[in-house]
Amino acid sequence: MARIENYGPDIPTEQDAVKALADLIGPQMAEGLWSLAVQAQGLRRPVTAPSDLRRVAEHIMEVGELSRVAGRSLKVRIITYEALAGTVQA
Repeated sequence: MARIENYGPDIPTEQDAVKALADLIGPQMAEGLWSLAVQAQGLRRPVTAPSDLRRVAEHIMEVGELSRVAGRSLKVRIITYEALAGTVQA
C-alpha cells in the first residue's frame, strides 16, 4: 500500500473497499456488487483514483443498508485522506 510521506494512513484502495464490503455481505456478493457499481459509474477495475473510488462508494451507499455502511466508511476515508494529503509538504 502506498503512503503519503511523513504521514501514516494508506491510500484507500479498491482491494480495501471490497474487503470491507465482504466483511458485511460476504465475498461473492461484495465482488459482484463492487463490479456492478464500477460499471454503473462507467469505470473499469481496478479502480485506483481516490475520486473514482469515492464515486463507486457513493453508488454503493444507495444499494442497501449494509452496503451503505461500507460505502460511507470508504467515502469518509477517502475524504480524510485527500484532506490530509493536501497538508503534507513535498
